[in-house]
Amino acid sequence: MRPRSRPHLPQGLLLVLVASVLAELFLLRTATRTLIHIPGIGDLEAPIRVVAEAGRFAYYLAVVSVTVTLAILGFRHVRSAVPRRVIAGVATLAFLLIATVGRFEGVPSRTAGWLTLAVLVAVTSTAWRGLGSIPVGLFVLGSVAAGWSSLGQVAGSGLTGAQVDMLVLAAESLLVLAGATAPLLLGRPPTGSALVAGTGAAVLVAAAFAGGASTFSIMVLWNLGVPGWLPGIAFALAFGGIVTAVWSALASGDRVTAIGIVLLLGGGVGLISTYQTGLALAAILLLAEPGTMGQEQTVEVGGTADYALAGSPLS
Repeated sequence: MRPRSRPHLPQGLLLVLVASVLAELFLLRTATRTLIHIPGIGDLEAPIRVVAEAGRFAYYLAVVSVTVTLAILGFRHVRSAVPRRVIAGVATLAFLLIATVGRFEGVPSRTAGWLTLAVLVAVTSTAWRGLGSIPVGLFVLGSVAAGWSSLGQVAGSGLTGAQVDMLVLAAESLLVLAGATAPLLLGRPPTGSALVAGTGAAVLVAAAFAGGASTFSIMVLWNLGVPGWLPGIAFALAFGGIVTAVWSALASGDRVTAIGIVLLLGGGVGLISTYQTGLALAAILLLAEPGTMGQEQTVEVGGTADYALAGSPLS
């Protein structure tokens, strides 16, 4: 048995991806949709236009970055000697093909939606690694529920209005649970400072909801794909869990986990677009990578055990 190197993603690629996703999330999905509701904001038309253009640029940059990231991860998994990774790679490349064909209207949008959900489930099943995968599993189940509620609203689907509402509520509940359990992705207890940061974030979200529940619900719908029916305290706990996990991951040098969580947040649920679904898929693949830098893991190669550095795919 000898150490062997694993293919790595360029460090700059994931940094550009996460930065562009955050910029698109705050500038395009949040700021431009919120500012227009402020009285008298029409006098600031030029600055708003600048914010909107910056958000659109971030969106296009994020689309390109996530496409390249998925292509690299897909080919890397296909070339693996581990069957479950090969399956994940094939599913990832299939998603890119579906998204490309769908972009040119070569496949009905409803068909593309069901195929996309199948890809998310397939990749998640191959990436499952016990307790630490629970948040991802909850997120994907939420995506399935939200996607089902959306794709099922056609003639002859058999879904009643009450059933659609139940699926939407289930999707929102699963998304909130995924956020609240996000620290499980760390595989270790979060740091003290991370717990403090997460508690502060939860308090701020609870206060924001109390001060403007309708506005908060609209922002949840725009950004996450769910209507915000649950009490504000539920979203406060979810956001607190996310901040705790990201803060702790960054503090321990586990950049992959931090980036994966941000990409899940940017993706949301509900089949909003193939771009956002792509973010979720990239997050699932990254979170399946070993997160502790420099730790050794055993990898099966040709039926024998081999060793590889289980570090970040960032080089």
